[in-house]
Amino acid sequence: MPLLDPFSVVLMAALMCAVMSVVLFGARRGFPAELRGISHWGAALAVQVLAAFCFALRKALPEAVILPVANVLFVFGNGLCLIGLQHFYGVVPRWRLLGGACGFALVGMVYYLVVQPSYVARVVWMALPMTLINGMLLFLVLRHGRRKTATWFFGSLIAVNTVLMAVRGVMALTHGAAVVDVTRPGLFQSFYLTVTALQPALLSVGFLMVAYERLRIILERRSASDPLTGVLNRRGFSDAFVREVARMARMRQRSRSLALLSVDLDFFKKINDRYGHAEGDRVLVSVAGMIGSALRESDVLARFGGEEFNVLLPDTDMKRAIGVANRIQALLRAACVGDLPSCTASIGVAVQTDPAEGLEPLLSRADEALYRAKENGRDRVETWRNAA
Repeated sequence: MPLLDPFSVVLMAALMCAVMSVVLFGARRGFPAELRGISHWGAALAVQVLAAFCFALRKALPEAVILPVANVLFVFGNGLCLIGLQHFYGVVPRWRLLGGACGFALVGMVYYLVVQPSYVARVVWMALPMTLINGMLLFLVLRHGRRKTATWFFGSLIAVNTVLMAVRGVMALTHGAAVVDVTRPGLFQSFYLTVTALQPALLSVGFLMVAYERLRIILERRSASDPLTGVLNRRGFSDAFVREVARMARMRQRSRSLALLSVDLDFFKKINDRYGHAEGDRVLVSVAGMIGSALRESDVLARFGGEEFNVLLPDTDMKRAIGVANRIQALLRAACVGDLPSCTASIGVAVQTDPAEGLEPLLSRADEALYRAKENGRDRVETWRNAA
């Protein structure tokens, strides 16, 4: 007798897969649309349940029929996990590869069951697509996963699965059916059965851990960004300011400065009144894009509400800040001639050199310069130094 009853192990695996499939499909309803691949992972577990029941029926139905079906379902289920993970990481899914792996499994199983029966050949044949699929899963996690505990746990489970599939194929070649046949007693057979039973559920837990980590990041980003334009909101801008002044404090000996642009669209209310709020929203989105195109990657853009934008320019003195402000105004004037309703912007500029100064005093000085730009006719740049 084997150390573990294969039928009981397969049944346990099927039950765990069924439970985790329900959990994943239920969790999918609570995740945002940008978190993709969870439904594919849930479907993969449902397919694994079907594969397990097919294996359980091998004595009740002809092996030449049930074993190829069971093994193809096993490959397809693992392949769906790969498709789901590709969707999750934003990689183009490889459906043709999955179809090829299933076809490869079907041809080999039929040939080595009907034409030239060989248990060892079937084990080696099936190890090839399974090792490939699990290897691709591991590659995706290593390449695209964030270096967090959830990712390391998930990746470790996939690595174990990949190695186990490959080792079983090699051991079938070197030691024959006596070592890899799960219906025979042996330590390796028992270990393989145990891991095979636990892995689908454990991998699903690992995937959910990675998904919840991504969800946390998405929610944090949403809480720090403006839902209309996609740029930062006041909270996100404040966090960015804290990071920049901390960097200024560390590099104080280099006499760094930090500039702030307070940008306010001129007569924006007239655009809403004349064209409607939908068109006004389109203008705001376009303006945010134009301002962003005038900035460096290290610069920070935020919308504080209404038609008010603020730009943080690290390592920038007054001269360069005025240059950036003029470039923004030039982009807006050019857009007004084309697709957008007439819109210009008044801009106030202030510079900070003391990292101990807070955000509110800097905003106040930039706003003071902005008010002066409004009073002097709009569509112009004023600095706090000139406003004093």
